[in-house]
Formats: sequence, structure tokens, C-alpha cells
Amino acid sequence: MTVDIASPDLPLLTYAGGIATIRLNRPLFSNWVRDEDLRWILSTLLALDADPAVKVVVLTANTGGQARPVFCGGYEITEANPEARDALFTTTTAALAQLRPVTLCALSGSVYGPALDLVLACDIRVAVSGTTIHLPMEMSPLNSKSFYARVGRHLGIDGARRAFLSGNAISAEELGARGVFEGVVRPDAFDGYVGTLARQIATLEARTIQSVKQALDAALPG
Repeated sequence: MTVDIASPDLPLLTYAGGIATIRLNRPLFSNWVRDEDLRWILSTLLALDADPAVKVVVLTANTGGQARPVFCGGYEITEANPEARDALFTTTTAALAQLRPVTLCALSGSVYGPALDLVLACDIRVAVSGTTIHLPMEMSPLNSKSFYARVGRHLGIDGARRAFLSGNAISAEELGARGVFEGVVRPDAFDGYVGTLARQIATLEARTIQSVKQALDAALPG
């Protein structure tokens, strides 16, 4: 498995014991995702999907040095062609949603705009306590039906309307009560909780994981 690295602030990939971790790595700029990041994530996901040794993929972010932890501040659009821009974002989140390994989002800080699609595309999500989700319309410039569908599925249609149209933040604790997060964990216990959960998943038999994921995907409307 080879991933080219052309920029020091592109996401980082680490691997150990069947667990691959993708870490957004632009903390001084609130981990804004750019087109180059999406291309890196997409190529990395394809490589991980093809490697049978990988059983869990953890998506998280470097929040070091931030006054208030931000997992991802949004999607910085650099692609001038709207169709190409939307296709890149939709293709990347679709690859994440359809990945063979179990995907675990370790939401290490607040998330803004379309970046939430990366979180919701994962199979399982854990958030650090105090995390907030922000979906103001001016930060949602993508014409991505899958993004709006995923938000509606997880937040409910009324919750999605509230999030987009009011612009008010939603707490991880509220979404945790709805089952969006497997756990909402205090900061000092967060890394240990995520690590334990990832190792627990990695002990499961690969064929069983794949069978369950396929069955669940088939049962979901749309």
C-alpha cells in the first residue's frame, strides 16, 4: 500500500494491528479540507479497501494547538468547475461509506458545513464531549444530494431543517441521545476509548463484518 505525499499538511496515514488511521492535519487552519485533501483521502481509501489486512479505518483530526478543538472547519473550494467540485466531494464520501473495512470516526472537535458528510459516512462515530455541529446554509455550497440525504437520515427531517435553516449549533450530546454517536466521551478518556473500540472491532472475523455491512446497506432505504 503506497500513498504519495506532496504536502506536509495533507492528512496523515498510520497503520498498526489491522487498524489504519487517517488524520486531518491542518490544525492551524481549523483542519479545513481542500480539493487536494479529498484526492488524497480518496486514493488512500481505495488503497486501504484493497488491502485485506486492514480491518478498521479510523478517521480523526489533529487538534493540537487549537484554542477550541475543531475536527474540520469546512470545505475550502478551489475547484472552479461546480460539477467537478461536487463530483469529487460526493465520490470521496461515497467511497468512505462503501468501504470494506469498518469505518470509525473519532470526532475530536467541532465540525462545520459539508465536512459533516465525512463524519456521517462512517459506520460508527465517537465524539469528544463539548463538540458541536454547525450547518449554516452559507457553509453548504455543495449540490450534493447524498450529503443532504445523509443529514436527513441521521438528524431526521425536522432536525435537518433546524440545522440548515436556523444555523444554530447542535451538540454531540444531543446527537448521542439520538444514536448518531456510539459514545460521547470526556477529553481525557477519548483516545483510550477510541483505541479500545477500534481494537475490539479488529478482532471480529472479516467475513462476518462484510456480511453484516452488506445486509445493513441493503436494508437502508435509498
